[in-house]
Amino acid sequence: MSITAPEGQRPKALSPGRVFRLGGEILLDEDVSWCPPGIRRKQSVNAYLIRGENGSLLVDTGLRCHQRQILDQLEELLKPGERLAVLLTRTEMECCLNIPAVEAHFPVDSVWYTGGITVPRSAATVRRISVEPGTSREVEVIDGLTVELISPLLRLLPTLWVFDPASGVLLTSDAFTHGDGSASSDPSEGLVKFAWFRQADTAPIAADVLANIQSRQVTAIGPGYGAPFVGRAACGHAAAELAALLDGGLR
Repeated sequence: MSITAPEGQRPKALSPGRVFRLGGEILLDEDVSWCPPGIRRKQSVNAYLIRGENGSLLVDTGLRCHQRQILDQLEELLKPGERLAVLLTRTEMECCLNIPAVEAHFPVDSVWYTGGITVPRSAATVRRISVEPGTSREVEVIDGLTVELISPLLRLLPTLWVFDPASGVLLTSDAFTHGDGSASSDPSEGLVKFAWFRQADTAPIAADVLANIQSRQVTAIGPGYGAPFVGRAACGHAAAELAALLDGGLR
C-alpha cells in the first residue's frame, strides 16, 4: 500500500532528486527552549534525507509529534527495501527520538553519532564518529554515499554539520536556525541557546562560520529547525550576517 504525507507536509526538495527536507511544524513560543522572547509563530522542525544510488542517509529523525508524518515522507521517497543509514547531528531529543519507529518500518543498516557517553537507542549497528572541533572528515555512511562531516565551533554539545558535495547542501543542526522564510530574518533569533557566548571570545567562532561556507560550494543551508537558506548568494549573506553578529553583537 502506498502511503503519502498529508497535503502541506510533503517532502520538500533542497536539491532535486538528492536532498529532501522532512518533518512538520510546531508553535514557536515561550514553551520552546530555543524561542526568543516575544516570538509566537509557526516554525518547522526538520530532518533530511540524502538519496544515494545504493541507499540513503537520514540526517536526524525529528520530533515524536511528527513521527507519522516523517514515516509517511520516507515511504514516499524510498524504494521498497532500500537500505538506510541514520546520522544524528546531536544526541538531543529532536534528533534521535524517532529512531525506533524508523527502524520498525525501514531496513536501517547503521546509526552514526558523535558525543561522549550518550549512545542512541538502536537495534542497528551504532557507529560513534569523532571529529575534532574546527575540522572535518569524509565518511562513506552507506555504500556509495560519502558526506563530509564538519565539527563546528558554533556548538553547545558535540555537533556535526553534514555537507553533501554532490548537491552542495549543508545541513547545520542547531545553527542557522533564524530563517523564517522571509527576507527579514534576524540572525540573533538563532542564538538564544548560545547565550553563554557573551562570556567567550567569539571571534574564532565567527571566523569558523564564514570559513565553513566560503570554502565550499554551498547551494543551500538546511537547519534543524527554521526555514532553509537556498542559493549561493543567500547562503553567503546568511553566513556573513551570523558571523558579524558573533564577532561583535554578543559582546
